[in-house]
Amino acid sequence: MKFRLIIYSIFLTSHVFAQDYIEYHRIINRIDEDVLNKNYSIAIKRLDSLYENFDFIYARHCFKALQICTVSQDSLHADKWLEKSFIQGVPIWMTRTNELTKQALKYTTTQSTIERYDSLRTIYINSINLEIRNVIDSLYVIDQLYTTKVNDGFILFRHTYHGIRWLKNNKKQFAILNEIIDTYGYPDERLIGLPRNLEDSIQQMKHFNFWGPSLLESKTYIMLIHYYSNPRADINNKLLKNIKLGYMPPYQYGALNDFMAKWGKEKYGEFYYYNVWHQDPDHSNDLDIENRRKSIGLNSYAQQNRNMLLYRERRKNHTANSEIILE
Repeated sequence: MKFRLIIYSIFLTSHVFAQDYIEYHRIINRIDEDVLNKNYSIAIKRLDSLYENFDFIYARHCFKALQICTVSQDSLHADKWLEKSFIQGVPIWMTRTNELTKQALKYTTTQSTIERYDSLRTIYINSINLEIRNVIDSLYVIDQLYTTKVNDGFILFRHTYHGIRWLKNNKKQFAILNEIIDTYGYPDERLIGLPRNLEDSIQQMKHFNFWGPSLLESKTYIMLIHYYSNPRADINNKLLKNIKLGYMPPYQYGALNDFMAKWGKEKYGEFYYYNVWHQDPDHSNDLDIENRRKSIGLNSYAQQNRNMLLYRERRKNHTANSEIILE
């Protein structure tokens, strides 16, 4: 599948080369510690450093910044992060619905930004590659069709007829995704924006209130997870480059490598766990895993587990929509 080269294809030689998103994610992880220790003023200073030094900031982190500002009642910074949230694609209904961010809409400092919502939304739409987003959306529909057949189809056909078709489709879609990565970059939020379904407040409201703010694009990630559920050669070198440029979140890279470590074969090379999705059963490798996680901007394994437990507790207590997002 061939794509016309457009302005997105120059991302490898643009000024973003100087912005190391591994360090970006390390700063985000430090902000989590600030939040849990209620050091909100320090967290806001770290957020200022992201704002000043990185062209692209993930929508999830803009929203997190806005939450921190409202908790600390910093109306000036709240306006800055409300504007940035809109520019990064956060729909206004989400800001109104979250128990923390809705407070920002009452500040006198934010009224001008709220009035400019439509124009800020246009900036977001113009910043993403709609052509590639359409391709990814179409591929994902096909992926889910085959995956559903494997998981829920007639039991005698799941791992025979449906399984064979699923494997063939995985290979076909990987070839397309690989070409997109080579030409435009990894097709995640920075390239294709947030999922379209976030624009439908009626459909998303119940999910949002229970699960909390979900501002993650994951279609390419899920398709690659399916591809690497079987032994495959890796593309780690190009994926690492995309982490550094802000096109791929590090947790996705870690999870894909967990699948390669669990399901790969020696002929494809030696793969290593990051303990994002699958865990290495050999605990003698724990220190190496921590170093790997740190090298790509992931938090520690202990911090990951702590945050997961806190998130489960929030869902259990129905407070996920009234707490600051953690990584």
